[in-house]
Amino acid sequence: MNARLAALARIPFFMPLAAATLMLGVAMSFTAPYLSLFGVEQAGMTPLMLGVFMTLIAASGVATSAWAGKWSDRHGHHRSLLLAALVLAALGYLLICFVREYRALLVIGIVFLGASGSALSLVFAFGRAALPVRDEAERAFATATLRTLLSVAWVFGPSLGALVLAAAGFHGLFLFAAASFAGCAAIIWRMHEVPSGDLHSAPEHVPGDPASSLEVTTPEPEIPIQPDYTHAGAPMRQIWRSVLALTLIGLAANATMIVLPLYIVRGLHGTRIDVSIMLGLGAFLEIPMMLALGARGATLNKLRWLAACCVVHVIYFIAMAAAGSINVLIPMQGLNAFVVAVTSCLGMTYVQDLMPSKPGAATALFFNASRVGSILSGVLSGLLVAGIGYRGTFLACGCLAAGAFVLFADPPWARGARYVRDMWRSRRA
Repeated sequence: MNARLAALARIPFFMPLAAATLMLGVAMSFTAPYLSLFGVEQAGMTPLMLGVFMTLIAASGVATSAWAGKWSDRHGHHRSLLLAALVLAALGYLLICFVREYRALLVIGIVFLGASGSALSLVFAFGRAALPVRDEAERAFATATLRTLLSVAWVFGPSLGALVLAAAGFHGLFLFAAASFAGCAAIIWRMHEVPSGDLHSAPEHVPGDPASSLEVTTPEPEIPIQPDYTHAGAPMRQIWRSVLALTLIGLAANATMIVLPLYIVRGLHGTRIDVSIMLGLGAFLEIPMMLALGARGATLNKLRWLAACCVVHVIYFIAMAAAGSINVLIPMQGLNAFVVAVTSCLGMTYVQDLMPSKPGAATALFFNASRVGSILSGVLSGLLVAGIGYRGTFLACGCLAAGAFVLFADPPWARGARYVRDMWRSRRA
């Protein structure tokens, strides 16, 4: 492993790209957990207004990433789009240092902050075009290393953000974010794409924030999966049940990301340091879980693991709703880390297993499920908090997870109903 890492370090532009990726991950990880707190405490948003704000940012990020991915694949100019996304993100965080009016914040969120979401996918597209690597295995290892740096950023990023927030307030936090995006852009500016290299497309979304991202996703494989025509695909009913279940899991997880910081600070009267501890702990625990699941993924019963992760998710939400203190919430993040690890590592491959002859369509279904969850989570969380409070919102998310379990388990309702009916008739006879 050390030899492979040393070989990566010798690849031209890899070390600058690694530094830019880490800087991007830090910038996003120490601002995302506190954006909801900013909306409520500084901009005076109601829960519903905050939900609309977060939903529009997520929708803008998804739309921008989709457009940028198609445009860059068609024209081959990943660097220019990445620079534009980073500059827009830096300008966006500079603007919200001073703007507090809701409609202006909506415009900033859609036009500027949404661009930061597309920067995640574009940095990998640019990496594939900029790194002079011919061997696919080496290319895959380089990309996996960059993704690991993003995961590492989420281990200490929230804590760094809490320290900056405590020392300089939201003004200092967003200035630090703007400087980080600008620094990342400066590094990318000094790099260039390999003219003679073939341009590979990258997934439209990658998991830049494993513990608490606005989506629960996993990257597409670096080496395209070849269609398997020797095995029959699953019935469409099973495919759509699975996709709907993954959508519900993503919806619950994304809503939790928005509500959790508010619940800790305003509901349980905790501190921003408590928020950083929970998010950092979740990210830290996810890394070994993902490595273990990735190593044994081919031998696991994916459906059973996904159904089990739904049960764990239900337990997590019940515990969050019943918690009376911060100390109870901290160990619960291990349960959430398990859910994220399972859905990230096994979710996409399970859908691909259901559609062996259509791996591209299966991958698109998986990503679209997570995107729908990320877009709907803002408005849903706002409505729930406004209507039933923080604890009620966690219980509602638990109901979503329970619904996902039912969809994965696919219990034989008709057979069970007939059994109960026959038992009832036999007793009456």
